[in-house]
Amino acid sequence: MHVRKGALVLALVAVGVCAPSPASAAPVTITLCALPGTATMAGGANVPIWGFATGCANPGLPGPVLSVTVGDTVAITVTNALPAGHPLTFEAPGITFDPGPDSAPPGGTVTRTFTASAPGTYLYQSGGDAGRQAAMGLSGALIVRPATAPTDYDVEAPLVLSAVDPAFNAAPETFDMHAYRATYWLINGKSYPDTAPGITAAGGQRVLLRYLNAGYDNTTMTMLGMHGRVVARDARPVAGALDVTAETIPAGATEDAIVTVPAGAGPSPHGFPLYNRQQHLTNGPQTATGPAPATGGGPLKTTTEDHH
Repeated sequence: MHVRKGALVLALVAVGVCAPSPASAAPVTITLCALPGTATMAGGANVPIWGFATGCANPGLPGPVLSVTVGDTVAITVTNALPAGHPLTFEAPGITFDPGPDSAPPGGTVTRTFTASAPGTYLYQSGGDAGRQAAMGLSGALIVRPATAPTDYDVEAPLVLSAVDPAFNAAPETFDMHAYRATYWLINGKSYPDTAPGITAAGGQRVLLRYLNAGYDNTTMTMLGMHGRVVARDARPVAGALDVTAETIPAGATEDAIVTVPAGAGPSPHGFPLYNRQQHLTNGPQTATGPAPATGGGPLKTTTEDHH
């Protein structure tokens, strides 16, 4: 991914840092489909996935970004087009859904309703098959925006962090999860060096980084040449925002941080790299002796490009 030269901005209001203003309820209808597909990894390998899509075709990693506003009455209808034998459970930790069914049988649908009450960044996913469905790619970002336009950031970037073990994805029904070992580390479904084009921002702008960890490992993210101010975790404001050079986002959690892009050139020819500080250098297939780096493999990376 590339953040073009400028300031990265974090929206404090959008993450619930500011109290929501009263708003009249507006009905919002969202339609999703969960179905099998494929995703291309770094080096050109095609990996089976299960993903969300707005229509029952072309699922992606991650699912589409869902955006609603405080005060909206939201109905999310999900069609389960997964293989036979896989009921789907739709959930979004931190969202209080109205009473009613939460699961759809294969070939069926489920509608989950709620009133958007607290602005913030939420991870939606399927809880089916004891986590196997989420590991196959059934997750995405749900953003609840404040009732009034935020003034705390200039640019925002939802960043869904996830990982792929091709051996698991090839046989999700029978794979021994004790042997699960991720070999591709993704930002918004892409691994380095395929993470372009990234985030575009101008020097002096503030960028809201909406981290959502859809993987099964805690992930430490850092931006070279900048520090970030953590303002919210799991869609709730942090009591006393803190400045960090790197921050660990637990598996299943969300976090919002604001960075301000410095004036001048970044530390790399492309700007300011955003990467996994745990230095996962295994963007490639597993071998008998362990994961083998793919051509061009390396840490997850988002860069800003200089335009002088």
